[in-house]
Amino acid sequence: MVKKMSQITGKKTSAIPSTRPLASLRISFGRCNLLSAIHLDFLFLFFGLVFLTSCAKPMHKDKFVIAGTFLEVMSTDARASQIVYEEFKRLDKIFNFYDKNSEISRLNSTYNTPVKVSPELLEVLRLSQQLNQMTNGAFDVSYGSLYDFWKELIKKGSIKELPSKETIDSIMKNCGMDKIKIDAADSTVTLQKEGLKIDLGAIAEGYMVDKAVIALKKKGISSALINAGGDIYCLGTNRKNPWRVGIKNPSEIEGIIENEDLVDEAITTSGNYEQFFDLGGKRYSHIIDPRTGFPVATHVISASVITKNCTTADGLATAFFVGGISGVNDFLSKYRSTMRIFLVTQEGKQKRVHVFR
Repeated sequence: MVKKMSQITGKKTSAIPSTRPLASLRISFGRCNLLSAIHLDFLFLFFGLVFLTSCAKPMHKDKFVIAGTFLEVMSTDARASQIVYEEFKRLDKIFNFYDKNSEISRLNSTYNTPVKVSPELLEVLRLSQQLNQMTNGAFDVSYGSLYDFWKELIKKGSIKELPSKETIDSIMKNCGMDKIKIDAADSTVTLQKEGLKIDLGAIAEGYMVDKAVIALKKKGISSALINAGGDIYCLGTNRKNPWRVGIKNPSEIEGIIENEDLVDEAITTSGNYEQFFDLGGKRYSHIIDPRTGFPVATHVISASVITKNCTTADGLATAFFVGGISGVNDFLSKYRSTMRIFLVTQEGKQKRVHVFR
């Protein structure tokens, strides 16, 4: 069942980053091209106050619940919300890992058989493959069975001890991007390891936001804000003003890490401040490092990425959370970029913000 909340407001609008959706969702990092393609768990959005005259267009604000997450759309065009929602419904049938009837679930049920896939699934898988290579394995969608194992373990609560390395290794042997064969010419994908499961949870929502923005543009809508569980895109301006985003420390009522004015940009954040478990006096993230098979073990508690594409921001936020400061530095040493990256680290009670521009 879909839950929808509608509101028309003429006084304020959320400030959120946007993504420049491209027809083929292709973006460039200097020497490297990416097929365009994380969650804003740690960021709290400041709402930019815009005082309107009596003749100003009202801001239409709608909220939906779809695929287990909140979808928020704001625009002065009343058509925007339904256009975005319909696009999300369409794409959810492709990417939903937990829907046995979704396209990704049907693919995950096969082994060593070429499967014809949709252009959307093919595009996201090709990008995922590239991001995997560019981040030295910190981003990896082929570990769906491992991620699912940890999700179920954490969901039970009261973890008394970590799984053995042997247990994790037995799951990981059935994973790996090298075991996913993509034939772009024939639009087929072959899973070459029995039991391999693809989980696109760290990139699909960002992609869905980008596709929704494209759908809005096709209908002549040039101003909107889309927030899908923290994967955010700001299309155009907020009544001739940039959308203003405040990156806030959730432990401090007034603590703001950074204010950012965004026009046609995206922002997403990956973090562990809400989802984690404690064991032996140590806090473990719900985000799993695909290179070790265990929860991320760094001092990073949040990684935020602002860039021109929401899908890329989604994937890289996860990769930078996993890779930490060294991972960001390694990435930026190889690929020129105009993106803005914010890492928040914590050692004991001390928090530090690391900004990369």
